[in-house]
Amino acid sequence: MLDWNDLRYFLAVARSGSTLAASRSLRVAQATVSRRIIALEESLGTALFVRSPSGYTLSVRGQAMLSG
Repeated sequence: MLDWNDLRYFLAVARSGSTLAASRSLRVAQATVSRRIIALEESLGTALFVRSPSGYTLSVRGQAMLSG
């Protein structure tokens, strides 16, 4: 089941490009952000981000979700 609260984590990572920056803006632990993003992706059954050493970028599905 979708936890609507996870959308704020999604938006923070989408805007900042990293879980660390998102955690700072949301004032939560980086592990919490990572865990909530994984839970959101699992509930939707799709990857919302492409992860790399330089950060997170939106996947095609993530871009679609962000745009509406």
